[in-house]
Amino acid sequence: MSVGGCMRFIFLAVFLCVASNGYALTMGQAIDKAGQQRMLSQRIAQSFILTGIQPDNARYKAQLDKAIKQFQENLDTLQANNDAISIRGELLTVRNLWKPFKAVATGPVTKQNAAELLEKSDALLTAAHAYVQKLETLSNHKGAELVNVSGRQRMLSQRIAKHYLAYYWGLESEASLEKLYADLAEYELMLTFLKDSQFNTETIKKKILKTEGHLKYASKGFDGDMSLKGDRLIFVITGTTDTMLHNMNEITHLYASELENTEQVAAF
Repeated sequence: MSVGGCMRFIFLAVFLCVASNGYALTMGQAIDKAGQQRMLSQRIAQSFILTGIQPDNARYKAQLDKAIKQFQENLDTLQANNDAISIRGELLTVRNLWKPFKAVATGPVTKQNAAELLEKSDALLTAAHAYVQKLETLSNHKGAELVNVSGRQRMLSQRIAKHYLAYYWGLESEASLEKLYADLAEYELMLTFLKDSQFNTETIKKKILKTEGHLKYASKGFDGDMSLKGDRLIFVITGTTDTMLHNMNEITHLYASELENTEQVAAF
């Protein structure tokens, strides 16, 4: 056998071995990654709308493409996680909803498609959240709830932006504003829940306080307390909600690491 043929044989053998064994995720990592899907369902929708509002801004199209790619990669990784075989039915629901959602998200950016994507984003979010809840139950550990809740905060930051942009572009009127303020109230409530957790490290406490400050700043924009308008206000609000997303992403990873450490101790 030639050297090239030998290398191809070795590669194929390794690939088949990995495929048969599945991909090993800790429960904290699985909940974190599944929770990202909730956020991405909303980020894709808001990025699609942003692209429609400002079609000449290449950053929003790049943001949209990146979010779509990340959702697909996460879905494939979760599908290969053999530790969650018992709840793959819920993941199949997510996959089935993702196919038509992705078709619209990668299609022409029009108001009609944006309205359809808004509706589909809610259904995809519901299914993704149900899968995270199943993972949390499967974990059977208090720390898993913190990963779930903090991960949901990532989603709320993007859904808040989505509702504002839907209102701004005229896709929904009063309904979008009502949903936006409901999300702001939930975000603040669950941030208080996380702040009171006995599992918080000093690093987590500082990051939660930092996120509180960004929430208050974003709320000023929604309440009309800023003198900014139009594209400038969109830039500030989406920038602030993205910062909230970044902060909560770090906090979620920290909670996931704490859960992973607990799992390792329990294994001994």
